[in-house]
Amino acid sequence: MGTPQLTNCPKCGKLFLRIRNICDGCYQKQEEDFLKAAGYLREHSGITIQELSDQTGVSVTQIRQFIWAGRILVDQFPNLSYPCETCGNMIQKGRKCKDCLDTINKLASQISNREEKGEGDRSHERKSLAGGYISHYLKEKSET
Repeated sequence: MGTPQLTNCPKCGKLFLRIRNICDGCYQKQEEDFLKAAGYLREHSGITIQELSDQTGVSVTQIRQFIWAGRILVDQFPNLSYPCETCGNMIQKGRKCKDCLDTINKLASQISNREEKGEGDRSHERKSLAGGYISHYLKEKSET
């Protein structure tokens, strides 16, 4: 590991010597939030992520980060789900639901197949196609 760098904390903007991704003050606050959330969950295992946030003051975003980091294990808390980043359906692991992952994988496969067929470099189309398809998919999901 190299020499720690002087940088700004992405949470609070404070200048700090980087030994982790956030400054000591934000790290301590994050740990306090984790202890609050985890402690409340132990006593109230049937609550939702929004209820947990409302009762503890810990943001839904921070609770999701604890889940993604494996610090809160949702399989122990059946009602602790959060929205898929793409379509908004409630999920308990990862960032996207199975349907959205399948759609993204299918789209990636189609793009890969086009390239294998020798349709040349169309990286600009790839970005447009992916963005357009996902936007269209999200619009359809929200209308239903």
